[in-house]
Amino acid sequence: MEYVRLGQTGIKVSRICLGCMTFGNEEAWMVDGEGAKKVLKRAWDMGINFYDTANVYSNGRSEEIVGEFLQGIRDDAVLATKVRGGMGEGPNRRGLSRGHIMWQVEESLRRLKTDHVDLYQIHRWDYETPIEETLSALTDLVRNGKVRYIGASSMWSWQFAKALYTSDIKGYARFVSMQDLYNLLYREEEREMIPFCKAEGVALIPWGPTAGGFLSGKYLENGKLAPKEGDSKRVAPGTMGYSRYVGKPQNDTIVGRLVETAKRKGATPNQVALAWLLHKGVTSPIIGTSKVEHLEEMIGALDVKLSEGETKYLEEPYLPQPVTGHT
Repeated sequence: MEYVRLGQTGIKVSRICLGCMTFGNEEAWMVDGEGAKKVLKRAWDMGINFYDTANVYSNGRSEEIVGEFLQGIRDDAVLATKVRGGMGEGPNRRGLSRGHIMWQVEESLRRLKTDHVDLYQIHRWDYETPIEETLSALTDLVRNGKVRYIGASSMWSWQFAKALYTSDIKGYARFVSMQDLYNLLYREEEREMIPFCKAEGVALIPWGPTAGGFLSGKYLENGKLAPKEGDSKRVAPGTMGYSRYVGKPQNDTIVGRLVETAKRKGATPNQVALAWLLHKGVTSPIIGTSKVEHLEEMIGALDVKLSEGETKYLEEPYLPQPVTGHT
């Protein structure tokens, strides 16, 4: 495993981050109990020290699973979770107000069985709470030791710029990472957010690096992307994953080239897709899986090297599209 600094901080994270959204129940694309711990154990054994979850994942169950697993090795793990989503009924049980943040950090710490979170992230922008209030609350958490660093996730570049500027002029803690949607089939963040983060020294830890499975190549039939009968609801017609990636000829071409490149390199399409991200200056892509074998496959991306010509070949068919993933 390779390790890199998380942005401009001194903490080092594995080049692959294990996303834990798949932990918490027995739906087709998820896993609970011992199955989840097998994935966590294999990730740990392969050198992954960076784990990303959220309070809303399976209504807190994901945090509980991760917290149980990390007992005894917590000091060597970099633990990330998120706040903003609804955690119960009522107008004040969601958002990024001081009240909600202070309540939910305690709940997350309890579920995670720890006294601090290494990276506490806002789960997208809150249009109803001033960013000053949010940053003030997060700064208090950093100062009292319950949070080591703060991060952000999918939002418009102007919003992130406003947040960093507010921190700079008011002395608040500064976001050190950005978790946004970025993969070979969705590259709109290259317009503003990614260059901005690189200029500001902000770590890029993208979600959806394999485009919800569409970059695995298994959905490409007769040159077109289409989910197969019996697939999980994540790639079923009418879902966000389906509408985001299916029915766009350029995506069919990109995945076709990805499969071709993978065969030529003796790798899998997923490995090449992740290798492409790592070549683009990403700190640590967040991979989610419910199966040990999928985890092992994706970690193999660290051994795949792409030439400039191969990178251009994969990128060439891409066409601009509407921005998505910010809400």
